[in-house]
Amino acid sequence: MKKLFVFYEGKKIGTLIVDAENTYSFEYDESWDEFDLSLSMPKSQKKFGNKITLSFFENLLPEGEAKRTIEFHKKIKTVYDFLDCFGQDLAGAITVTEKENFKLPGNQNKKSEMDMEEVYLAIKEKRSVIEVLSDLNPGYLSLAGAQDKFPAIYENGKFYLPTSGGATTHIVKVPIVRSGVSGSVFNEYFCMKLAKEIGLNIPNCFIVIGPQENPLYVIERYDRIISKEKVTRVHQQDFCQALGFLSNNKYEHKGGPSFKDCYELLLTQTNSNKRFQFASQLLDWLCFNLLIGNNDAHSKNISLLFENKKIALAPFYDILSTEIYPKLNKELSFQIGDRDLGINIGKNQFNLLEKKIGIKENSLVNRMIKLQEKVLEKKDKLLKETMGQFKDASVIKRIDDFILNRRKNLKIQGIG
Repeated sequence: MKKLFVFYEGKKIGTLIVDAENTYSFEYDESWDEFDLSLSMPKSQKKFGNKITLSFFENLLPEGEAKRTIEFHKKIKTVYDFLDCFGQDLAGAITVTEKENFKLPGNQNKKSEMDMEEVYLAIKEKRSVIEVLSDLNPGYLSLAGAQDKFPAIYENGKFYLPTSGGATTHIVKVPIVRSGVSGSVFNEYFCMKLAKEIGLNIPNCFIVIGPQENPLYVIERYDRIISKEKVTRVHQQDFCQALGFLSNNKYEHKGGPSFKDCYELLLTQTNSNKRFQFASQLLDWLCFNLLIGNNDAHSKNISLLFENKKIALAPFYDILSTEIYPKLNKELSFQIGDRDLGINIGKNQFNLLEKKIGIKENSLVNRMIKLQEKVLEKKDKLLKETMGQFKDASVIKRIDDFILNRRKNLKIQGIG
C-alpha cells in the first residue's frame, strides 16, 4: 500500500491511497472542515473508491503527447507516480506530497530565473519543452491538458520558478508541433482577446517574443491571488472533476458530460446571487466557440472556483479556432440539439438545446445573433492591432475568414 497526503495552505485535507491491486481511494482527514475537493467528493462522505477518486486526481495530469513525453523522460507511468513527482504546484490550491507532516516554508517568495535558451532551442528544433524543463525544478511541470506548456512566474520580462514551495503565477504555452497546425500561439491569443472584447470573463494574456522570433503565449493564472506578501492558491475543479468523469471522457461523444449536464451543475451548485450571470456567461461561451470553430471546448475547459466559501464559474481559458486546421477533429465537444458538426447547426438545433436545458424558445438563437453582432463590431480592430504588433500572426486572417463563413452558414440555417 502506498500513500500520498493532500494539503491546502499547510492544512491536511486527506490521504490518497493505492493498494496492492493498484486501486485508488481517498479519505478526508477528520479535522478537515473547509471545501470539498470536488462536488463529486463531498467531505460529508469521508471515503471514496477508485472511480471517483481518480476522477479528481487523474484530471490533474497532462494528457496525450505531453503525458507520454513525461512518462518516457521521467520513467513514470501511474497517477500516483505523477503526483508524487509533480504534486507541488497543481491546478487550484492543493499540494500532494509523500510527507505526512508537510509544512509550508516560511518564505515562499524565493525564486530563480529560468534558463530560457533551452526552451527557445526546443521550440526551434520542434522538440517538447516539457522534456527540456522536467529536471529544472521537480514539482512544477505537471499541468492538466494535452498542450506543451509549463507554469512559471513572469516578472519584468523574465521567467522564474519558485525555489521554496511557492506558487507559480502564469501558464506558458509554446507553439503546437503537429502536422497541419501552425500559428497556435497567435490563434489562441487572438481568440482569447476577442472573447474578452465581447464580454466573456477572460484572464489577462499576452505574447512574449523570444530569440529568433519564437513566440510564447502567456496567461495569468486565475487560480492565484497575488499580493506583496505572497501568492495564494485558490481551489478549483474542472467540470469533469465536479461531475465525476475521467479525462478520456471529456468529450460528449466519448461518454462524457453533455452541455445540459454542465449547465445544470452550474445552476444547482454555484453562488445563488450570481447564478444568472454565470449561466449567461456559459451560454455565450458555447455560442462563441461555435462561431470561431473551437471544437475542443470540452468539459475540462470549464472550471469552478471556490471563492469566499462560495462556488463561482471560473474565467474561461483554452479558447482557439481548431476548425481552421483541416487535419483536426471536426466534431463538437458538446452536441448541440441532435448534431455534433458545426456546419450542420442551425435554428432547429438551437431550439432543441433550449428545450433540453429548460430555457425559453429562441432565447439561445437571439443570444447567438447578438453575439455575432458583437464579434463583427470588435474583430477588425483587434485583427489590425494584432497583425501590426506581430508580423507572424497571419493565422488570424484564416480565423477571420472562418468567422465570416460560419456566420453565413448560420444565417442560411435560420440564425441571423
